[in-house]
Amino acid sequence: MKERLRLASRAMQAGMVAVAVAGIATDDLIRVLAALFALFVSFIPSILRRDLKITLPIELNFWIMLALFLHVVGGFSGFYSTVPGWDHLTHMMSASMIAALGFVSVVIIDKYSESVRLSKPFLAFFIVMFTMAMGVLWEIMEFASDSIAHLNLQYGLTDTMVDLLFDGFAGFIVAIVGVHYLVRVSTEHFVESLNVEPAKRRLSEFVARRRKAA
Repeated sequence: MKERLRLASRAMQAGMVAVAVAGIATDDLIRVLAALFALFVSFIPSILRRDLKITLPIELNFWIMLALFLHVVGGFSGFYSTVPGWDHLTHMMSASMIAALGFVSVVIIDKYSESVRLSKPFLAFFIVMFTMAMGVLWEIMEFASDSIAHLNLQYGLTDTMVDLLFDGFAGFIVAIVGVHYLVRVSTEHFVESLNVEPAKRRLSEFVARRRKAA
């Protein structure tokens, strides 16, 4: 199963490269930049694993790749305008990805910070609010892009509000699933599975070397 997800992720990265090449051929600079940015983001988990030894779950890696791929392909193929609900689908996918990454980050902070102790209900609340906040920032970015570059990313107030509702729904689902997961698996075991301790040591060593060099 893991190997299939890995191969599917590689295929989607190849698809992003194809979109970038097609964008160059059709002189569509916006799609080229979107595809290249998505491709860069898709390699971040690999960079974290290579440089810091942090290992995100393969399922989360795949979800990140799928969210990026659907966004890039949808923009290049015009699905945002021609396929009903495509915009809301990609918003929910992206929001769930952000929520999952927020969940992982907060659990790590809770584990290693002595000043932060989060109860599971508050953790769920934080994930929903964090996801909604990222959704609002995204809508502001779309509004700014439409105002400055006339890209027509937003289709009116109703579209924006429905996108935010989907963002909130995605954050709620991830929060419930995440908290339920931590009921069955201890925080220590979850953080250990991410291989965070070696990364923490590497960062500490890097900071120590920088201080010594200064």
